[in-house]
Amino acid sequence: MRTLRFDVFPDVGAFTPLQLKPHFILSVCFNGSERWSREYGVPHQTAIRDLQTAFVLQVARVSYHDRYTYTDADRLSIAITRQSRRNGSQVEVRASFETPGGSMVAESSLCIVPLSLSDASGELAGLPAPMPPSYMSTFEPSERLEEPYPSPFPGMLNQIIESGELLSSYQYPLFINRHQCEFVDQWFFVEAGNLAAASREHMVFEQGARLPLLRRGLSLPVRELNLLYSRPFYLFDVGKVLTRAFRSHEGVVFVHELIKDDPSELHALVLERF
Repeated sequence: MRTLRFDVFPDVGAFTPLQLKPHFILSVCFNGSERWSREYGVPHQTAIRDLQTAFVLQVARVSYHDRYTYTDADRLSIAITRQSRRNGSQVEVRASFETPGGSMVAESSLCIVPLSLSDASGELAGLPAPMPPSYMSTFEPSERLEEPYPSPFPGMLNQIIESGELLSSYQYPLFINRHQCEFVDQWFFVEAGNLAAASREHMVFEQGARLPLLRRGLSLPVRELNLLYSRPFYLFDVGKVLTRAFRSHEGVVFVHELIKDDPSELHALVLERF
């Protein structure tokens, strides 16, 4: 399995006072997937133009290993791997973030799903489909797996709800602005994590005096973030984030469901552990 390595130099905008932003980590991971494709496979623009193939985010995960803040900021070494899974109907991207001294700061992974594009409408509409043979041929045998991506959903959510103690609930209105959108719809909508974080912070600000345990959602760094993306929002969509906080044996877990009108039509699910 081939590993692509490169360095990044995080600036002040990559950090909160507590840690590297999850959005930064996931963006570097996705960018690393494109770097890997340019080095070993097919650049995304070429896949869209010549192979009518694009990719959308389905699952994103971030786990933090060591404290790393802006005062520590130096070069970070990124290692990226990319594998085909489930016979070409999924791609797994993994990234590790290490300091020059070899300390692991964070790890992330993405499950991205290939789309077969139809240019009949001129809007790059697509449906999930395995990667074409010409794209699959760029993966080495060790990078082609029949097993599906090891998604934590829905098992992790069920475990949180069944074993955790519900502390409180909250609703946060959302409005999709242009700066939250992308080239086409939301092929890489890690902005969902920012919207979930906004709901959590408002919840803690309003309810933290009554429920001190909620304050961990502001005073402590995120330990782990998991994101499931089910369907896109579009420009100027109006919706809400339904947030629930649970006490677990490890701490506090925030569960965020991003919806428009119908709660049964989930657009994104975000789980944050503190």
